[in-house]
Amino acid sequence: MDPIEANKIVYAKAAASYDETEPHFFTENKSKVKKILQQIRLQSGPKLLDVGCGTGFIINLAKDLFDEIHGVDISPEMLGRVDCSTGNIKLYKSEAENLIFEAEYFDVVTAYAFLHHLENYEKVIKQVFRVLKKNGIFYIDLEPNKKYCDLVSNYKNYHNSQNSEVVKNEIRTICYADKKVEETYGIDGNIFNMSEYTRSVFGGINADDFLKIVKKIGFSDCKVFYEWYPGQGKIMHQQSEKDAEIIDNYLREIFPFSECLFKYLRFIITK
Repeated sequence: MDPIEANKIVYAKAAASYDETEPHFFTENKSKVKKILQQIRLQSGPKLLDVGCGTGFIINLAKDLFDEIHGVDISPEMLGRVDCSTGNIKLYKSEAENLIFEAEYFDVVTAYAFLHHLENYEKVIKQVFRVLKKNGIFYIDLEPNKKYCDLVSNYKNYHNSQNSEVVKNEIRTICYADKKVEETYGIDGNIFNMSEYTRSVFGGINADDFLKIVKKIGFSDCKVFYEWYPGQGKIMHQQSEKDAEIIDNYLREIFPFSECLFKYLRFIITK
């Protein structure tokens, strides 16, 4: 089974509860992403394409910012949950590796929590380069940081009852996600791993390797951001956003030593 078919199976079952179970739908994350989209809109034009749009996470945050929004996904179940009531949204059941749009049509392309589902994300990046206008922006977010995944995976078989719940949860999430999916959705763990091919096979995305690919394809600039250290959400909710920010600022101050302590990668790429 290839990753495309695996994703169709997984999200046919997961679509109904996806918005309620995925952490990136939490208020604090939606607020962060909304601000990013607002900043991008100030620097770009009104046409946006969201590849791997799912149930419309990006679309819902962007629909009041862009005049024309197009969403692409292979799962009809996920597409069926996108709110298109604003009238400026069009959806397409299609593979991102073969975009149907004409060259240099979009001002902005987004891909949120999507590239790690692909067997070869370079193909999609080439398509995005083709459909983006000159100086257009490609915004990628919530991609698993390989350096972090490798760090956690080193403790896959490390079981200590004195570990904090944060540590236990990160080990479960990184190393045993397939088991959780089996229990939650009744989906075979091997199918789930195939649906997140880049994460399960390659252990996530290495920022340095990614930059080389983007440069080779022809983009003029790529900025990398490291996001969400383990337990950040817990600190925001149980202590304060200020405490969470202090820790975040410190970890950024000690870069590059702390690269492996952030769970996700964000890229802002300019054609």
